[in-house]
Amino acid sequence: MNICVINKTHHTPEGIQETGIFSINIPSRALVKQTDYCGLVSGKNVDKSTVFTVFYGKPLIQESRVNLECTLVQTVDLPTNYLFIGEIVQAYIDPHCIVEERPDFRKIDPLILTMPDNRYWSLGASAGKAWNIGKK
Repeated sequence: MNICVINKTHHTPEGIQETGIFSINIPSRALVKQTDYCGLVSGKNVDKSTVFTVFYGKPLIQESRVNLECTLVQTVDLPTNYLFIGEIVQAYIDPHCIVEERPDFRKIDPLILTMPDNRYWSLGASAGKAWNIGKK
């Protein structure tokens, strides 16, 4: 399952509710300007479809190193947002970001947005191996 929360005033919720599909596209740090631009302008006023290349005729962004194609399972109506719950039906990853048959997050270099500081971040060094470092 995947969860996506979008403000009700945005144009995207209408498309999700109409089509029953959505995607989670994880851009790299190299796409910060294009990604930020898409957050600054509304699809109600600007055609953002030329900013990125859409593939498979679905809302999947070719320039993103990771794409998760989701089918809408449930919509939760919150006071100012919609919470969309989707089932991941397909995952796509740039083959250059796979090392030893696993995603390499250093190569994916995901762009991370934090709020309320409204800042973009990228991953730093590994903090330790999960389910192992606590044994020490």
